Order: sequence, then C-alpha cells, then structure tokens
Amino acid sequence: GLLKDPGSDAWVKVLSSLDCKYSFEPQAIPCSITWRRNVPSTPSTPDGPMVKTEEEKEVLVLVEPEDFLKRLFSLTQPDLNQVLPLAGLEGSSTKTYSLAVVGLDAYRRYPVFVPLVDVLRVSPLSLLLQALVVLQLWGNTEVLFLDTWQEFGQHVSALTKAIAKRPYKRQLESQELPFCTAGAWASGVRVEKDGTGLWQVWKRQIQQFNRVSPATAAAIAEAYPSPSLLLQAYEECGTEDEKRLLLSDIPVKSDVSGKDRRVGPDLSRRIYLFMVSTDPDLVLDLST
Repeated sequence: GLLKDPGSDAWVKVLSSLDCKYSFEPQAIPCSITWRRNVPSTPSTPDGPMVKTEEEKEVLVLVEPEDFLKRLFSLTQPDLNQVLPLAGLEGSSTKTYSLAVVGLDAYRRYPVFVPLVDVLRVSPLSLLLQALVVLQLWGNTEVLFLDTWQEFGQHVSALTKAIAKRPYKRQLESQELPFCTAGAWASGVRVEKDGTGLWQVWKRQIQQFNRVSPATAAAIAEAYPSPSLLLQAYEECGTEDEKRLLLSDIPVKSDVSGKDRRVGPDLSRRIYLFMVSTDPDLVLDLST
C-alpha cells in the first residue's frame, strides 16, 4: 500500500515539502491518490460557506508489482478488467486514471514467469507490452514503472504542481496575447481593414527609439504620416547630410514647459540610418 512499504516514507517526505494540505483517507479505489481544490462559492444563505471543495479528475493508482504481475499473467491474453484494479469503476468517463508500479525490477524473476513461458510460449515482456497497449488504448490510461519510492514522490509532486497551475494556465489561454495589437489590455493598437490605426502604429514604432517622447514621435508622424512617405522624402533629398538632418527641424510641442523644441540632429540621424541601412550590426545610438 501507500504506507506499508518500509521505503514509502521517502515519498511522504516529498509530499510534505509541497505547499499544499494532504490527508490519508479511505478511497473508492484502494491505494489511490486523488486531488481536491478549494474554489470560491456563491453561498445560498447569508451564513453559507464562501468556499467549496471540488475533486479533480486525476486518479493515481499504486499497484504492487506482485499484484500487477498476477493480474497480467492470469490470462493467455491481457484483459483490461484483470489488469486494472478499479473494481467496476473503469467505465467512469469523468476520471483520468494512471497506474504507478514501484520496484517492478525486483520481480523480474517472479516464479509465474517460467510456467507461462513453457505453457503459453509467450515471453513475459511480450505480454507486458500487450497489456500496456490495451491500457493506453482504453481510456488513455498511463502506466509508470518507477524504481524507487523517491521517484514515486517526485512524480506525485510534479503531478500536484501541474494540477495546481491548471486554472492559471486556462486563464492565460483564454486571454488575448499581450504582444498582439488586437489585445484588449495590450499596449498595441488595433488596425482596421480600412487602415484606421496605422498612424498610431507608426507613431509607436518611432517612440521605440531611445529617448523619444510621445510628443516627439507624434510630431514626426504628423510630418510624415507613414514610413513610405518618409522614404520618399529621403529620395528627394540631394545629399547625405540633407537626408540625415531631414527631421531635425520638426517642431515638438512640450506639454510640460509649453515651449516648442526641435527633434534634433541626433534622432534625425538615427531614424534615417534605421530606415535605409542594410547593415544588421549597425549601432544607431552612439551614446549606448
């Protein structure tokens, strides 16, 4: 059982290290582990409980190696009802069962192996693989063969953490992606099919440069409402210096001081190089 083996205290120690409550109670399936979660509840009366307990769908069944082998080799062909110790509960569709067998290697020379090989002319390994296929195909039942109780405790710990994080992961999956411009709570901008919102996207792209305020980005975007218009303006310039300084004299309104200022030659140069350069290693910001 879960506590009968002398080495079972190893997995109990692992269980004790988890940030959760646990108890040993009689189960419908002997030697099984189930999980329960406290969830908010709407009380039916003013004095009713605010929290209710719900049982998770996972059921981990510990099967003794000797018992597992007896069930497995009791028939000429693997039969699910013999291998699964679920006593009539195997038809339940609301639970997800998995079996854990600890220390099966110690029973490799189990006495029943020899007569089976002689009578059935089938290797024990072949029967074992057939049983695993039956269990996997029937209800997606997983079987874990573990060498030590420490490994069993680690598996219980990992499964407990995965179950605990499930609501959080579901919440993340139900939310819109934070980096998507259509996200309701993202910092991006929604772009409609008619192009509405492209100007805001262009302005925010400019704002991604170092030391660029929203006001400066808005001023540049107002002067050149799209990247293509800015590239067209660069092509119309006669010299490289004229291209680098194209944006430098654009006025920027300050909400703080109320005085107008200019974009300046440094930012103008950085934006120009970003728009026309094909060098992936080019450093735009000389101050970094």
